[in-house]
Amino acid sequence: MTTECDVLIQGAGIGGLALGIALQQRGYRVRIVERAGALSEVGAGIWMAANAMQVFAQLGFAEKIVAAGWPVKLLRLQDSKSGDIQVTDMSQIAHEYGFETIALHRGVLQRVLLEQLQEDSVRFNCEVSSVIQSGDGVVAKLSDGSSCTAAVLIGADGLHSQIRSMAGLDGEKRYSGSSSYRAIARGAHVLPVGAEHDAYEVWASGCRVGFSKINADDYYWYMTFDSPAGEPSSASERKAHAEMLFRTHFPQWISLLDSTRAEDILRTDIGDLKPLLRWSSGRIGLVGDAAHAATPNLGQGGAMAVEDALALAEAFRKFGLNESALSRFEQLRRKKVDWTVSTSWSIGKICHVGNPLFRFLRNVALRKTPASVTQKQVQRMYRLESYS
Repeated sequence: MTTECDVLIQGAGIGGLALGIALQQRGYRVRIVERAGALSEVGAGIWMAANAMQVFAQLGFAEKIVAAGWPVKLLRLQDSKSGDIQVTDMSQIAHEYGFETIALHRGVLQRVLLEQLQEDSVRFNCEVSSVIQSGDGVVAKLSDGSSCTAAVLIGADGLHSQIRSMAGLDGEKRYSGSSSYRAIARGAHVLPVGAEHDAYEVWASGCRVGFSKINADDYYWYMTFDSPAGEPSSASERKAHAEMLFRTHFPQWISLLDSTRAEDILRTDIGDLKPLLRWSSGRIGLVGDAAHAATPNLGQGGAMAVEDALALAEAFRKFGLNESALSRFEQLRRKKVDWTVSTSWSIGKICHVGNPLFRFLRNVALRKTPASVTQKQVQRMYRLESYS
């Protein structure tokens, strides 16, 4: 069986779903294929910053994201020994950009996005197994034995993108030297009344922890720590290791772990993708982590994918479903994305500093950073370019 569509997307993550929505709103026929059997309930949290929220507003459903999540009103960056390094009042960002950061469960976000798509837009348990480009389109053979003919194929399938490999766009993956735990603490009581909309990231020697509420009852937390890549661990070993790090460096926040089941702690090595020479080959293009995976130190991975979705949909609208649109999309996005990837990598290198003198100097430098410098960084992240 062969089906036809305008745009075939591999990957029903945040970027793939957002792109499908933006394209359908512009009248394109979209098919999304996803290797998993369904949107997973397993996972942790995510912070959707003001730039992503502005895209959702343009797509007409930002209020649904706000209702599904928890607004972050104050962001505290701390040293585990000396306290506050930087405190960011998110109300100022909301005043300028329309939104605070919204924290929510990743699975909840994906469900909200799926609900904005036309019925049966996503085919689960399915992926592209091979693709052939012709002059005016692509023919993709799918893993369920069917085929799909489309004007363009977009890989929204993450850091380890199969579409990137099929298109000959393979880049170099970089391991940061740190691994991570991510989890949901259910029914936790961590922050006092009046501070429940605060988010924290606390830096210690060789590790850090961050957390915020994602709804009235639950917290999302993450922990990063220096580790060899690919180190295996069982659920009980992950919880025991996390407990050791909490007790050593973050004892005041150990109630997060007390409210977390061992089987809910996910381990992920932290890495990124060195900048690719290009994001497309003919009529095959990439978005999100498939094109420019970043370490999570700026909390911008999902937001960058969402921005990509709007930018690419507008490029198709203006230039057609062709190579020119894919090239224009990359031109529009490359500068901001490269800065985000580079800056995030640099932050990752300073947050785990162990030498006491270097930690002291780092903290002094950050505390004395002029407001104008911080504001410039905020603008680079949260200001949305005009793609229309």
